[in-house]
Amino acid sequence: MRRLTIILAASLAAAACTNLDEQVFSETLKSDFFTSEERLAVYSARAYTSLQAWGTEQSLFTLNLQLGNEVCVPINDVGEWKNPRYAELQTHKIPSNNKLSMMGWDFCFDGITACNDVIYEISRSTAEFDGKKRIESEIRVLRAFYYMMAIDGWGDVPFSLSPEEKELPKMKTRAEVFQFIKDEVTECLPELADGGTAEYYGRVTSGMAHMLLAKLYINAEQWTGTPMWAEAEAEAKAVVTSGKYRLAEEYKDNFKVSNEASPEAVFAIPYSTVYTESDHRSFVLFIMTLDGDLSKAFNIAGAGWDGFVGQPDFIASYDPADTRLGDTWLIGQVHDQKGNKVSREDGSDYIIDPAMDEAMYAGGRSRLKGARIGKWEFQADGKLRDDQTSMENDFILFRYADAVLLYVEALVRQGKAAEAAEIEDFKAIRTRAGLAPMTAADLTLDNLLLERQHELACEGWARQDLIRFGKYLDAWYAKPAGQDYMKLLPVPEDRRKANPNLHQNTGY
Repeated sequence: MRRLTIILAASLAAAACTNLDEQVFSETLKSDFFTSEERLAVYSARAYTSLQAWGTEQSLFTLNLQLGNEVCVPINDVGEWKNPRYAELQTHKIPSNNKLSMMGWDFCFDGITACNDVIYEISRSTAEFDGKKRIESEIRVLRAFYYMMAIDGWGDVPFSLSPEEKELPKMKTRAEVFQFIKDEVTECLPELADGGTAEYYGRVTSGMAHMLLAKLYINAEQWTGTPMWAEAEAEAKAVVTSGKYRLAEEYKDNFKVSNEASPEAVFAIPYSTVYTESDHRSFVLFIMTLDGDLSKAFNIAGAGWDGFVGQPDFIASYDPADTRLGDTWLIGQVHDQKGNKVSREDGSDYIIDPAMDEAMYAGGRSRLKGARIGKWEFQADGKLRDDQTSMENDFILFRYADAVLLYVEALVRQGKAAEAAEIEDFKAIRTRAGLAPMTAADLTLDNLLLERQHELACEGWARQDLIRFGKYLDAWYAKPAGQDYMKLLPVPEDRRKANPNLHQNTGY
């Protein structure tokens, strides 16, 4: 069982103890309770559990999926998914009362609040023990991650570092928060444990911190107006050359039901059918993309919701020889895990056509239209209840292949395409997918964006990447060309009503 899950289970077991001779911790100050690394880890786990909202139906992850050019949510053949909030995301014409945008905002700031609470309690404890500084540094870097995702989506954001602050938080500029993230992670990095070990799986490590800084610097030009390509190169290279991570032999190994042993897991969010099974802590993408026939074929008791499908122009962008196409999407004749043909309820073959004209977006697509997301292995062991909305697959938030591609991109943007083309793991990413390595001449920004998108499809980075590569305002399936203000999301109306210090982004 994974370390974080053990910590959570242990804390629940302690709460259930009925031995009246034991100390009643409800009458003990938290600062007095923090007398060992184990106890502090139990409490700090609450900051990590906030991450598990990433995989829920209405989350920052699913928000960013729908804002990119990979996935769409058309009305299906029985009239489901017709709420206008989905079309608002697809067209990037998003009002400030869009619930999905608000849920993405709440993911960031609920996480920041949880981190602030943990850091505050640690600061109150006078006990000194091995691991205290490391755990505090972990949570500070985790808070920086939440702030990075906030400025990515909304630009200027409310800023708070302590639950003791009595006034409603005021907004800081994107550039100010960028500087805070940079300084915070850099200061904490020396205190962090090395990654790539089972002991620190799912926790913030030095590898995760370097990866966070690489993401921060690669987007610096968009977020601050000043490019930081050399800094991005250095941070991504630190991950690539650390010796702690490597490419998985098979692409699919990263997305198996039991994928905690993936050598590409720089930072992962653990999920469990036992410990993270709730509306607010689960990974439900399989439910959102499958329909009833497909759920049955993959031995999943509950019927899928038949919503999320691949955008047809994105599916068409793959080289037919690219094995990631079939590893990521269900297209053509669907087969179950045993290789058997999947049939529909009426006995006909289940053959998926990825092509959809734009009229199908609003008018209703037929059941066999639209590639389904099959990237994460379906848990076909028959153990899922009909009301189950989470499988055992962990979500690798920062993946080693992404670090390699960030390293390559940073080099290319500095005019070092020849050096980038010689990176062995970059070649291996391509050959693993059945493709020839790119030459220096192949390494245009357009080709590099496509490579990132095909390698990282449905992993939640498309919106950010499209903005950085200057493609986010382009027209694509059921989406007209956009305007510059759309690169930011509207500050949610209800959150502005609750905090008059929040200003709205221009254009909304």
